[in-house]
Amino acid sequence: MKKPLRTGASLPPPLGSEPNTETFRVGLYLRVSTDRQATEGDSLEEQESELRKYCDYRNFKIHKLYIERGKSGGNTNRPEYKALVRDIMAGKFNAVVVKKLDRLSRSLMDFEELMVLFQTHNIDFISLREQFDTTTAMGKAMLRIALVFAQLEREQTSERIKDVFAYRAEQGLYNGGVRPFGYDCLSSELVPHTHERKAVEFIFDTFLATESTTRTSILCNAAGFRLRNGQIWDARQIHKILTRPIYKGFVKWNENLFQGIHQPLVTPSKWDKAQTIFALRSSNVEKSKVRGMLIGVLRCGNCHNPLMPSYTIKKRGKRYYYYRCKSTFNALSDSCKGAYLAMEPTHQKVTEELLNYAQDHMLSNVQSRIEAHNAKVDIDYTIAKTELQRIKEKLIAIRAKREVYLDSLVSGTFDSGERTRINKKITEFEQEEKQLDSAIWKQDMTVMEIGDLFLDIKAFKEMILKFKINHTEFSEKDWMKWLSQNVTTIDYRDGQYSIVFKALKSIT
Repeated sequence: MKKPLRTGASLPPPLGSEPNTETFRVGLYLRVSTDRQATEGDSLEEQESELRKYCDYRNFKIHKLYIERGKSGGNTNRPEYKALVRDIMAGKFNAVVVKKLDRLSRSLMDFEELMVLFQTHNIDFISLREQFDTTTAMGKAMLRIALVFAQLEREQTSERIKDVFAYRAEQGLYNGGVRPFGYDCLSSELVPHTHERKAVEFIFDTFLATESTTRTSILCNAAGFRLRNGQIWDARQIHKILTRPIYKGFVKWNENLFQGIHQPLVTPSKWDKAQTIFALRSSNVEKSKVRGMLIGVLRCGNCHNPLMPSYTIKKRGKRYYYYRCKSTFNALSDSCKGAYLAMEPTHQKVTEELLNYAQDHMLSNVQSRIEAHNAKVDIDYTIAKTELQRIKEKLIAIRAKREVYLDSLVSGTFDSGERTRINKKITEFEQEEKQLDSAIWKQDMTVMEIGDLFLDIKAFKEMILKFKINHTEFSEKDWMKWLSQNVTTIDYRDGQYSIVFKALKSIT
């Protein structure tokens, strides 16, 4: 006589299809994906107990237990799952029994393949919770429908997680993963790492001076800086550091940038300068067959498109080289119809314009403009420094208040209500401290960024005088390197050239 069905095993024997229980063998598959799941009703012990009760009720002989610990059901890369498949192919049992459908698979595609395997080797499938039994046509149909909804739930969960990550990024929060070099992760927030941040600052400063990732890696290693795993730097790793917006205070999610709440390690202007160097390097590798030393800096003064080198073949195969506005290369676009500039005369005219800056009256004019510019910057710099000091003093005052409350809590005698109010006040002080710490970081970056705006007439004089002495020995490659290092743009309009020097920034 069969034993009564115990609590937890809800599937009755299929009508009209009672197997020969003397020879009917089954494989039991159990899985948990997380520790949390193991404590919330789906532990391995609980699954095994229900499956054994069911097999005992049906008089099934258990061939083997396939126990999967800490594995997701989203794919088939599971050792016990693979062992189960091998045993199915070897015909070692008649059916697979699970507590719930999603214990075996959450992927509709994966389960489709498994169903084909079941059918090929005449293996039945039984799930207690959903009351599925593939020995009947209705059981097979219901099984497919349930699996569709199981995958739908999984995909909706994935979408909800993505929404949470997107929201966190919009709030300026880092979404986890391997922490960026230069930072520690404290209470899910990024804070500067004492030693690694120095390496990041050194990398940016050195690259801006050398404009070479290879040279930067050599100097970084020579200075004693190492990667987190103790290995030395190479150009590829330097490039990765230089191009990550996390270091200027931004977080990236789905190709979008959001202002982060973490402390930046370099000023936005310094980070942008590094990207400008990479951009100029890319623009210099032009696919045009024609080379011109002003490529990348010479622009049309009418539409601000680059003036590109080109040529025309005249009689007897002689080539005539010139610069023309990039807009004229596309017949479908509205070109500015700017003048075509003969290449050699243009080079000579630009050289003359650069040499003019070496004359005393031009240097005197530049110095006057720099002094006026620095005077304005100094006002902003003083205001920013004053604000930084104000925030620091406020932080000191808040910390002093918190200490007073802590001392009173330790030494005083209070009832429970008073202690609750004091603890609440201490928590408020701690929260305000965090906010002020963040404000100090940001204001410190503001001070540094404004400080970078100060200009030095000595640096400009040295640059232009060296050019005057050495330019006659320049090769085309030397010209292009010098221009990329010292000139932002050269605009041509109505016969006039307007030169913007990097050393003079926005005042030119």
